[in-house]
Amino acid sequence: MAPGTLDAAAILENARALGADIEAAADAIAEHRRLPDALVEKMRTAGVFRVAFPKAWGGPEMDMVAQCELMEILAYHDASAAWVAMICSDSGHYIARIDEAVARDLYPHMDMLTSGALAPGGQAHRTAQGFRVSGRWQFGSGCLHADHIIAGCLVFENGAPVMAANKLPQYRAVWLPRAEVQIHDTWRTTGLAGTGSNDYAVKDVLVPEAQSFDPFVVGDRPEPLYRYHGFFFANLSGVALGCARRMIDDFRTYVSNKIVMPGNQPLKNEYRAQLALAEATGKLDAAKAYQDAALGAVWRALLRGDTPTPPQRAGIGLMTVHAVQTAAEVSELVCETAGTVSLFVGSPFERRRRDILTMKGHIVAQKRTQQMMGQLLLGLDARSYF
Repeated sequence: MAPGTLDAAAILENARALGADIEAAADAIAEHRRLPDALVEKMRTAGVFRVAFPKAWGGPEMDMVAQCELMEILAYHDASAAWVAMICSDSGHYIARIDEAVARDLYPHMDMLTSGALAPGGQAHRTAQGFRVSGRWQFGSGCLHADHIIAGCLVFENGAPVMAANKLPQYRAVWLPRAEVQIHDTWRTTGLAGTGSNDYAVKDVLVPEAQSFDPFVVGDRPEPLYRYHGFFFANLSGVALGCARRMIDDFRTYVSNKIVMPGNQPLKNEYRAQLALAEATGKLDAAKAYQDAALGAVWRALLRGDTPTPPQRAGIGLMTVHAVQTAAEVSELVCETAGTVSLFVGSPFERRRRDILTMKGHIVAQKRTQQMMGQLLLGLDARSYF
């Protein structure tokens, strides 16, 4: 299928075909703390970064369950590659919140990568010409490969913060001029090392106000994919599930071939190995089912033209936390049963264990996010991505 007509099924098929290339690059990804440029280009050609663009543009307009499947496919081979895909494929969600002519000028083609952080690490001072933006942001996953970098800012006017109707400071995310962005080499971590999630900064750069949006507000596009603001990070769960799925499959292979001492008996004959494999599989399958059910409930509401209810919105947040926390449980169960092999660099388990541990640090995967979801379930106002 020609690149200009890639649909969701074709992109998923292309992602599966990338498995060998991703695994061949895995050691280099970890060592150099970034994806190889050649791999990024293969992912770009496969359509990985265009998944959220609307069909009206010729894009796949991939629903969130399918996006999670895509991230799971990629993460099965390398979590850092999947994480960069997860972050840098949000371009379609962003352009749905701005004027179409501005969006088409920013994105002359759909395979452009967008990195950046929505958290308000900067200030956008309103002027007659647009915003004068300064700030420094953390966690710019994929910024070393990005065609565009966005940044969350608090809005100022005449030196004072602009207050929104809810009496909180007004907040915008802006597209930064790529040539003006300084990348700081700060991402030196034990897990997800290849995501290149470095700090980045600008000082007093001009951004047209039309090249900004409020992440908490949906735009004017009528398609279901763009009518709920909480789809940012909703495919993060797929990265965790794909990484844990690979650990289970590698564990099954390891158990099937390992002879343990004393006794000179196959590990697969031991009760603890059988129980660990069954428990890990059951936990992961349940987390996958919860993910699909939570996303499916919101999707069906949008297809009906309804606004997702607070419990439906909470479901996306809860399933995200549950997916990552469950992946961590699976990881520890596998590594404890596999034993010391899981401690060695180059084992089937060591890097993925660290990757999953790092995912737990993301704000939408932390257990404190459950508290915000509790607010939604109680009918209280919870201003969150969900």
